[in-house]
Amino acid sequence: MKIIVGKNSGFCFGVQRAVDGVQEQVSIYKKLKCLGHLVHNEIVTGILENKGVDFVDDISQVDNNSILAIRAHGVPESVYEEAKRRNITLLDYTCPKVAQIHTKIKEASNSGYQILLIGKKDHPEVIGSKGYAQNVIIIESVNDVYSLKDYEKVFVIVQTTFSYDKYKLIEEELKKKYKNIVCVNSICQSTKIRQEECKTIAKQSDFMIIIGGKKSSNTQKLYDIASSINKNCIIVQDENDKKIEDCKKYDIIGIMSGASTPKYTIDKVIERLNNNM
Repeated sequence: MKIIVGKNSGFCFGVQRAVDGVQEQVSIYKKLKCLGHLVHNEIVTGILENKGVDFVDDISQVDNNSILAIRAHGVPESVYEEAKRRNITLLDYTCPKVAQIHTKIKEASNSGYQILLIGKKDHPEVIGSKGYAQNVIIIESVNDVYSLKDYEKVFVIVQTTFSYDKYKLIEEELKKKYKNIVCVNSICQSTKIRQEECKTIAKQSDFMIIIGGKKSSNTQKLYDIASSINKNCIIVQDENDKKIEDCKKYDIIGIMSGASTPKYTIDKVIERLNNNM
């Protein structure tokens, strides 16, 4: 059996920065609250909880004059305002790429643009980014473009982990609809590279394994990409998933992981393939 592992698998820069930072701080404070799950990976979340990280859904669950960690996905501007009012110290691990989107949305809105944010409506990054202007419309698919009103000028920006191929299709339709349009492709370069590598490996492999958390949007996108190319494709959270047994009869196994999947989980999946297949 030959195993092809994506070179761009494992934590992205933003996730690594957030996980390292929170682990360092919880070792100092022993207990630490974090607004929302730090990353969309149940294994990582469980490890951090065992170390003393308490994940909360809303800043209202945090005491005045306390300390609160902000996850890589970012939060609405209102969170910073409330933290300031209540003297809550923020440990801000918002991915720098996401923070740039927040700045661009504010600037464009102040300049009179209608903001069109391409992304998944219920994704925490999109929810956070939407909170930096009053006039943000979320675009999830090409179909959403057709129901948009006519605007004098529009500013388009995109979720960092959105599918690059889907973004280009939406962008194309928006440019047909609006003459005065500014489009910013804010998809993280590592996301694009990961998606392209996933396509390549799916073509080279007899069987494809995508590793990632059940709630990870970028992991699901990798699965969608791989399964559209290779019908022999599964998505697993870790090495204990029974579906891994399905690859026994195949010679070349491809592996790709989401940006919130730790290297040790990937290594354990590889170890199982080498020892039990």
